[in-house]
Amino acid sequence: MAGSRDRTCPACQKRLYEQIYSHYKKILKNRSNLKFLTLTWKPVQVQDPKIVRKIGKALTRLLHRKRYARAWKGLFATIECKKTPSGMFYYHIHAIIEGSYVPQAQISRDWSNVSGFPIVWVKQIRRTKNRALRYVLKYVLKGMLFEDPRDRSSFKTSMKGVRLIRSYGSFYDSEYRQGQHVYFPCPGCGAIKSWVVLEFCDLVDLYDGEPYKPVDPG
Repeated sequence: MAGSRDRTCPACQKRLYEQIYSHYKKILKNRSNLKFLTLTWKPVQVQDPKIVRKIGKALTRLLHRKRYARAWKGLFATIECKKTPSGMFYYHIHAIIEGSYVPQAQISRDWSNVSGFPIVWVKQIRRTKNRALRYVLKYVLKGMLFEDPRDRSSFKTSMKGVRLIRSYGSFYDSEYRQGQHVYFPCPGCGAIKSWVVLEFCDLVDLYDGEPYKPVDPG
């Protein structure tokens, strides 16, 4: 993709938004049992990369709990930062989940345990997959909406190195897994997906400059 790739550049972010939307729209089309989830964070006075990383770590800890590891097959999420009328910055996570239902009260207790903030919201997605997807992805456009140049600069600093989309489980690396793959066969037996390099067992020497010869099992 050409352009500055600046998270506060309207042209770059609108184009990136449409690319991400098109990709996940195809993925969600055949997915069922979807939920929309919002996880909140305590409002802060300044945007801070340390807070963004804390939020990411809290989400990871939540997903690693047995209840969610068993109930949720996959999740993809964005971290949004909104400036309130009082001048505070309000970080929160928007996510789409694939998996079984966990009561909102339970999620609230568990999220409070890992983040210190209990306000959450969860709702089943029925016939509004694309609408929910656009809502989650609106964060991609968030940086260009700050009116104050200082806020835009702080936004870029706090989000530096942070992925636009965080994916786990069944949504992780979905573009690669949905692609067409051609596996190179073993030159000896023709088997695929069975390559093992046993250099340190003296069965294969990668440094002698000779072509690989299959080992005689006899």
